[in-house]
Amino acid sequence: MEEVRIQKKDRAVSFRVIEEEGEYIVFDMSLSNPASNRTHYTGKQFAEAWKAVESILGETEIPDEIIKYANS
Repeated sequence: MEEVRIQKKDRAVSFRVIEEEGEYIVFDMSLSNPASNRTHYTGKQFAEAWKAVESILGETEIPDEIIKYANS
């Protein structure tokens, strides 16, 4: 599993890649949401996972560590 934490102002997201499964998980690490509502995406589509990231943080550039997944 590979994980990248992305923070913008007072919001933070954990973007996890489970390569063996081809799965992406977007977890809102911000304390402003109840714990039960923190997983915003679990699935196999990078584009959908990135939309979940941007729904939390606003427009955000894809970090170099995970850009390879966006292009595959």
